[in-house]
Amino acid sequence: MSTSESSNKGVLGKRPHESTDIGESNHGQMHPRNKYKSNPPDFAALAFKYSSFYPYVHYTKEGKPYIDFKNPEAVRELTYCLLRNDFNLVLEIPLDSLCPPIPNRLNYVHWIEDLVSTTEMRQDRSVYGIDIGTGASCIYPLLGCTLNKNWVFLATDIDKKTVEYAESNVQRNNLDGRITVVHNQTDKKILLSEEVISNNNIKFAFCMCNPPFYESQEQYERGVELKQSFPTSVCTGSPREKIFPGGEFQFIKDILEESLTLRNKIRWYTSKIGRMETVNKIVRELKRNGIDNYVVTEFCQGKTRRWGIGWSFGSQRPTMNISQPTSKKLRKASPPKTEFSIVLPAEPDNVAEFLQQLFDELEISWQWNEETVVFSGSAKVNTWSRAARRQRLMKAERQIEQPVEVVSSNDEPLFDFSCHLEPWNNSNDATKMTVSWTNGKDRGIFESFYGHIKKRLEQELASDE
Repeated sequence: MSTSESSNKGVLGKRPHESTDIGESNHGQMHPRNKYKSNPPDFAALAFKYSSFYPYVHYTKEGKPYIDFKNPEAVRELTYCLLRNDFNLVLEIPLDSLCPPIPNRLNYVHWIEDLVSTTEMRQDRSVYGIDIGTGASCIYPLLGCTLNKNWVFLATDIDKKTVEYAESNVQRNNLDGRITVVHNQTDKKILLSEEVISNNNIKFAFCMCNPPFYESQEQYERGVELKQSFPTSVCTGSPREKIFPGGEFQFIKDILEESLTLRNKIRWYTSKIGRMETVNKIVRELKRNGIDNYVVTEFCQGKTRRWGIGWSFGSQRPTMNISQPTSKKLRKASPPKTEFSIVLPAEPDNVAEFLQQLFDELEISWQWNEETVVFSGSAKVNTWSRAARRQRLMKAERQIEQPVEVVSSNDEPLFDFSCHLEPWNNSNDATKMTVSWTNGKDRGIFESFYGHIKKRLEQELASDE
């Protein structure tokens, strides 16, 4: 049995993802829309379909197909086949450049899709994104535009040869009308200059990045040595793709520093992260700069775990499922809650009826979607505080005008929210109510609102017993 065969039991046969990045894994951690979650690549089928892949597929004595993931040509050919077979994309990637593991990259793209879908006000217009350090493959823009017909990308890279390959790959796939590749000619700006970002008054929905993980050649070599005993994929890539002074923490921190100037020119600043300790360090930097609108997630593919982080200067709040750091070590990095739930001893219809009355009483603008069983609401005035309630009582008793406590300004709402009702444990005798903060700057105002309606519901339902 060959060395590859004996040391790569985890990469045999019909593979879930990549070795480390395409190896056996906990499927549940892959994004639910990732097409490889329940449909892992079949090496034998790919070899039968694509003659270029056939020479790299070997078989164990039991007849299970495998490839040598330490062979860069085999890894690259697998990438080519997956892109052709599953996305109708054709690429050319030099062997000295980073070869993107496709299931891994899909996880990040799908997460960005979720982030955009829950925070973009309009879904019918073009969504503009920036890929920082796009690489020769230009993989994120190509996948993003293939999966989302309204996405448009600005792809940047600091290496001239890499930019040429990226441009060629974009043109090869007839996406040059939606993907613009730009050579970033300065080491002083990771994101492009404010003038370029602000060109044509485009509002970018997001930027994304796969930063260099290592801070030195020595650190990279130590990391490679630690992986020697594991069935892992070969680590291709140029020094610029792998190494940055200060490592990934400094790279992402530099993006953060630039975002403090650009601010709302980009709605979501995001990056992939390779080391768990970097997540906590970046979150501390966000908090130090007063940024509380951020998300943290975990990507799992094979035996490798990666993380994602994003932050925004806008008031749109993503749903809680966008941010799901599962490790106990990341509890301190978890964003503040934007969703609160309670189980009520009443049928959903009764809860909905009382909420409509309560929202009208509080002068809350609301809409009810009977199909989704969701209230969408907006509050411009704090009408639930003790002071506001006293003022309403005085007005009713004296029949005189009393100013109500107003906290919003410029006719903007204090916050927007949604309220979802669903039967609890498949029973109509109890209702789970989930109230989500979807827009706003003042968390305290929203939490006080939730506390008030929760109290009123508990009082109402208790009085009916």
